Amino acid sequence: MVLRKLLGFVLTTLLTGLILNFFVVIVDGYETLFAGFGLLLIGTAPFILFLGIPVSILSDYKTKYVNEKQRYKNSFLFHVIFGLIIGLVLSYIFEHLLFVLITFISAFLFWIVDEILRKKMFNEQMKS
Repeated sequence: MVLRKLLGFVLTTLLTGLILNFFVVIVDGYETLFAGFGLLLIGTAPFILFLGIPVSILSDYKTKYVNEKQRYKNSFLFHVIFGLIIGLVLSYIFEHLLFVLITFISAFLFWIVDEILRKKMFNEQMKS
């Protein structure tokens, strides 16, 4: 599970950085394409590492004994609600509502990546 979470962290950080970079391009124009990608990665990586992984581990623990369909729904809600709460706290601290959107996107992407990795790793374990 730790390997899946760390791989999910890396993929989510890259995807979040790319998506946020394209938002910046839409707002500022194409001259800033990939200019702030490193800053976005540096800015999002600590939050995904120190807040996203524990939330995802807690989500796995809470939905361990639930059937598959309910686990998807509960895990999704767990990731998104905690992402929105974290975003609201960050937006209050830094006084910018953009953090709510960023944490929502990151939480949603972390959930998608984690579910894909869960299926891939489960299928590989079953083949072995």
